[in-house]
Amino acid sequence: MTTSDPIKTLDHFFSLPSKIRFQVLIFAFVVGFSFSHCQIGKVTESPTAPTNQTSPLTLTSSRHLEWIKIKETVWIHRSFGEFGGQVYSANGLVILTNKGAVVVDTPWTESQTEELFSGVKAKFQKEILFLVVTHAHDDRMAGVPLFQIRNIPVYSTSLTAKLAKERGFGKTNPILDIQTRLGAGNQSVEVFFPGHGHSADNIVVWLPETHILFGGCLIKALDAKDLGNVKEADLNEWPNSVKRVLSRYPDAEVVVPGHGDWGKLDLLRHTIRLLVTPDH
Repeated sequence: MTTSDPIKTLDHFFSLPSKIRFQVLIFAFVVGFSFSHCQIGKVTESPTAPTNQTSPLTLTSSRHLEWIKIKETVWIHRSFGEFGGQVYSANGLVILTNKGAVVVDTPWTESQTEELFSGVKAKFQKEILFLVVTHAHDDRMAGVPLFQIRNIPVYSTSLTAKLAKERGFGKTNPILDIQTRLGAGNQSVEVFFPGHGHSADNIVVWLPETHILFGGCLIKALDAKDLGNVKEADLNEWPNSVKRVLSRYPDAEVVVPGHGDWGKLDLLRHTIRLLVTPDH
């Protein structure tokens, strides 16, 4: 294959009529501008764990939803919000089925929840079947009103429903105390309340077809150095609750915490270590 001489190419360009040179420059500008805008919005499709985001982030990186592929049918939706004057990431799930998509927890803000709706439709050509919320905090429920506007069912436990109403997060259908497994086409979603931990109402979500465990804020990422928000926590019962999860789902291949990087069952053991150290 021969390579072109850049000097001859330039000579040829400047030998063109001025009108044609102008059109070539405009075309080059438009192509370059379009390419740069294709980079907006981060999508991570590698099954390896994403970049560490447990630490506080800068405001400039905090406004757009991120998509992280775990398996073909399971993605993390990662949103961003402020706590204690810092910006942190928060994880939720999108589970793809042959009937539509299931969402676990909303993004941290309504604007990022709008991105979730548009992303599910654009990326996967799916409609959302229902939403499962794991506890009544804004990093789990801030987008609930937008699900209600679209008449998408929102499921929770009765305690989460009570707390959500008190805190203005909107109304949920409290079926998860009794109906702990929900069918969704060729996938199913199991919920489990292990006991008080991060909050009195925290539940975990198990995906039996893919062996993925969504621990939510009950479970800390491996790089977490502390327990985060413990305002509603029961520090004495929390380690026992995590042990119940570990005992119930020993076959989990992937564990997704509420914040930070996903991993394996060692996230549960790390959470227990954080809870039993003298500092806590």
